[in-house]
Amino acid sequence: MKSFAFTFLRYVLLCLLFVGCNLFQDEEVDENLVDVTYFVPVYETTAQLAQKVSIDPPKDYAQAGKILTYQHYIFINKPQEGIHVVDNSDPANPQNLHFISIPGSIDMSIIDDHLYSDMFSALVVFDISTITAPVLIEDFTVEDVFYYNPYVTLDANVNFAEVGEYSRYEEIDNSRGIVTSWRTEIRREPREDHQLRYLTLESADLATTSTAQEAAFGEVSTAGSMTRFLPIDRYLYTINFNELVLFSIADDYRPSRFARLDTSTQAETLFQLNDLLLVGSTTGMLMYDVSSPGNPDYINSIEHFRSCDPVVADLDYAYVTLRGGTNCFTETNELQIIDIRDPQNLEVVSRQVMFNPHGLAIYQDHLLVCDGSAGIKVLNVSDRENPEVVVTENIPFAYDIIVDYPTAVVVGEGVIYQYDLSALPEITKTAELTLTTKQ
Repeated sequence: MKSFAFTFLRYVLLCLLFVGCNLFQDEEVDENLVDVTYFVPVYETTAQLAQKVSIDPPKDYAQAGKILTYQHYIFINKPQEGIHVVDNSDPANPQNLHFISIPGSIDMSIIDDHLYSDMFSALVVFDISTITAPVLIEDFTVEDVFYYNPYVTLDANVNFAEVGEYSRYEEIDNSRGIVTSWRTEIRREPREDHQLRYLTLESADLATTSTAQEAAFGEVSTAGSMTRFLPIDRYLYTINFNELVLFSIADDYRPSRFARLDTSTQAETLFQLNDLLLVGSTTGMLMYDVSSPGNPDYINSIEHFRSCDPVVADLDYAYVTLRGGTNCFTETNELQIIDIRDPQNLEVVSRQVMFNPHGLAIYQDHLLVCDGSAGIKVLNVSDRENPEVVVTENIPFAYDIIVDYPTAVVVGEGVIYQYDLSALPEITKTAELTLTTKQ
C-alpha cells in the first residue's frame, strides 16, 4: 500500500513538473508579445452633444478666441468649449454675464438675435432674443458640414507620460459619430508587428466629415479680423478648411446647405469690403465678387510664404498680418500692404516687420495691429508704401480687435481691454475686464 502511495505521489509530482515546464515554455512564447497602447476614439452623435449644450454661470477665460460685438454685448469664444457673453452697456464697467457651453465650438456669428456656431462638424443655432436665457433651436441644426480635428481633445484625455514604448491610433470610423474624446487601451500584440513601425499622430490620417437674392436681414454682429463666419445678405459664409461653405438663411432664420466653393488653399479668415470678399489663407489672399451673394465669383489672388494670415481692407488697400510660430509654417512675422485698386493686378507695396502679429483693424490712416505678447501697435499708413509704427501699447497679449470709432475692443489672454481712439495715433485704455468666475 505504501508502495502504491509513493508511486502515485511521484506520478503527481511528475505531472506538476510537466505542466510547470509547459507554463514556462508558454512564457517564453509570450516574450514575443508586447504591450501596445492604443489610443481609442470616443464617439458621440450630434443629438448627444446637443444634450451637453447649457447656459452656465460665468467661466474663467484663459485662452484667446474669436470675438464679436452685437448691440451692447461682447461675445468671446473659448475654443472647443463655448462662448462667453459680456454686457458692455457700461463700457467703463463691463459685466461677465454667463457662458454658453457648446462642445467643439471655435467660431460664431449673429443675425437678428440668432447666434450661429459650429459644434465640431455641425452648425447649431440659438435664439438669443432674451440674452440672459439663450435657447438652442435643435431643429435648426445642420449635421456633418464642417471638417474638424478629431485629435484636438487628445492631450486633455491622455497622459502621454504613462504611454509605453509601443503605441497605435485606432482608425477613426466616421459612421459612428463625432470624435469628442479619447481613451487608452493596452493590447498584447506580436512584437514584430510593431518593430520600426510606431504610429504617431503625425503619421495618422486626420479624419474629416463633409458633406433669387432677397433683401438682407436687419442687424448682424461685427466680428474681429480672425473670423471664419460672416453674414452677407441672406447668407452665412463660413470657412471649412479649403472651402467656402454657404448657408442660405430662411425668413425664420433656419440655415440650409446652399453651396460649397473650393479655394484650393487652407482658408483662415473672411473680410467683406462692399461687394468684395477677401479671404485670408495660409498661402495668400483671395478676392471674390459677392455683389450676388448667392453666387460668389473668384476675381484674383496674391500669394505669400506659408503663414497664418488675417486680412482687413479699405477702399484701396488690403492689410495682411503674416505670423510665424506653431502651426503657421514659418518663423517670419510681418505686415504686408497690398494695392487692390486694380483687382486684376494685386501688388504688395510695402512690408513692416512685426513681433508675432494676430488680428488687426484699419481706421482712416491708422492701422491697429494686435502683435501678440508685444502688445498693440498703431501704425501711420498715410503713406501706404512707408508704414510707420508710431505708438506701442504694452499689454501682456493682444489677439484681436474690433474698432467702432471712437472706441475699440481688444481681446487678450483672459482679459478684455477697451480703448478710446479719439486722439489717434494715441490710444487710451478706458476699461479692463478679467473674465474670471465670481467668488
